[in-house]
Amino acid sequence: MAGEGQTSVTVSTGAVFEPIRDELAGVEAAIRRALDGPDPHIVELATYLQRGGGKRLRPALLLLAARNFHYDRERLLPVAAAVELIHMATLVHDDIVDGATERRGLPTVNVRWGTGTAVLTGDFLFARAFSLLAADGDNRVVRVMAEAVYEMSTGEIEQQAQLFDPTSGEEGYYRRIYKKTAHFISHCCLMGALMGGATDRQVEALRRYGYGIGMGFQVIDDILDLTGNPEQLGKPRGTDLRSGVLTLPVLFALDRDPQPWLLERLAARRVDDATVERVREWVEATGGIAYARRRAAEFVHGALEALDELAGAPMEPYLRALGRFVLERSS
Repeated sequence: MAGEGQTSVTVSTGAVFEPIRDELAGVEAAIRRALDGPDPHIVELATYLQRGGGKRLRPALLLLAARNFHYDRERLLPVAAAVELIHMATLVHDDIVDGATERRGLPTVNVRWGTGTAVLTGDFLFARAFSLLAADGDNRVVRVMAEAVYEMSTGEIEQQAQLFDPTSGEEGYYRRIYKKTAHFISHCCLMGALMGGATDRQVEALRRYGYGIGMGFQVIDDILDLTGNPEQLGKPRGTDLRSGVLTLPVLFALDRDPQPWLLERLAARRVDDATVERVREWVEATGGIAYARRRAAEFVHGALEALDELAGAPMEPYLRALGRFVLERSS
């Protein structure tokens, strides 16, 4: 793969976050402080959300990007925590919109406390995040994240308009996942580079890296939604399809081998367990899973090519290993 010959150190995927292990623990502590308060109900909600965990991919990328340059740990940790709070807020709101009942093996906030509380919880998380960003004092930090939230919101609106629509197509899918996932991830990398004092070319290289990682991550996520182990995923298989979100494997299969039985169910907006299993088998047989994996690999390949601009940087081997981690993950 382009640029890999310039890196003398090979990092295993299991060690991707090793250089920032202490910082990620600091991010968790910063999240706890941000969510703490005098109201016991808020504390209960916050504890529940944080217990749900997650990969912390977005703050990790911000920290890894910054670590290539001037690394101000005390300044970076609150911003990295804010990034994760924004991500948590979008998940809470997405679960409401999608009618999701389970995330990461736990009942969603809207199921446990009701839709009204879930909406307000998402708003609370956004407010705490932007308070942390504003406290940094660099307007660029607020501007970058405000733009990311804008893109995620427009992506969600577009997705709602395309639910159960078999004509949305591959390009529409890429535009949607860019807005909902890859733009945010790319701007976490960009912001880490900005805060570290990187050159314009280095900032742009890390933005392109984050774009490829974000696109590849989401494509793999959409494959796992159909093929993954529900216990590992922490949610039922076929969650996207049930809610009418047509992902790349399904769109590819529909383009190559449209099935009247599926088109009928999409038109009726009715997808049950039996339909999910039938779709999974049909998509695999049609080559949709294999095609989506190839596309994910191409996006990650582009991400690693962007790192050529950072050849020899301290975190380059770890960022390359993260690309392999994205493609190899099973949950």
